[in-house]
Amino acid sequence: MQDRGGTKARILAIATELFASQGYTGTSIADIAQRLGTTPAALYYHFASKADLLDGLLAEPMAGYAKLAEQAASATPAELLAAFIDFTARSHVLIPIVSGDPAVRALLDERLPRKPSDMFDEVITALAGPKPDRAARLRAHAAFAVVKDTTTAALRMNGGVLDDADRAEILAIATHTLTPVTDQDQGK
Repeated sequence: MQDRGGTKARILAIATELFASQGYTGTSIADIAQRLGTTPAALYYHFASKADLLDGLLAEPMAGYAKLAEQAASATPAELLAAFIDFTARSHVLIPIVSGDPAVRALLDERLPRKPSDMFDEVITALAGPKPDRAARLRAHAAFAVVKDTTTAALRMNGGVLDDADRAEILAIATHTLTPVTDQDQGK
């Protein structure tokens, strides 16, 4: 007989797969139970609700994200970008679930002590530097997008593994993105 922890892990793996392919809203407890080969009632033994299941999926990544946001002000931009490359590599399967479903974002806003959008703003502020102008904030957003999108692309190209060379390249590109563009760079 499988232990309770093993069953919970299987439920979370199935939920991750279904939430990623069908969306959180488009996936029912019955869908997860069917894929698991059990009944919805048996699934409720492990998770009280679909929202509880989502909490189980996102607890560790959101705690990591909150920690990064808290440390943003004391980290250098390169350290912060490197930490987000690593975070993205660890959490890449869950990113579409969070970013692609408004119901998930609303649940996170309700359940977390600080809104993810507030944590994101702290990271952007740290990347933009002290007293940033509009251009510095745009570069900070661009650098963050480079980290998220390019890390995800590298993982897809390499079967879900981020190798050291790709990580270094992503960090170099993202760090360079924070550098102001001069008139000479624009061909003037």
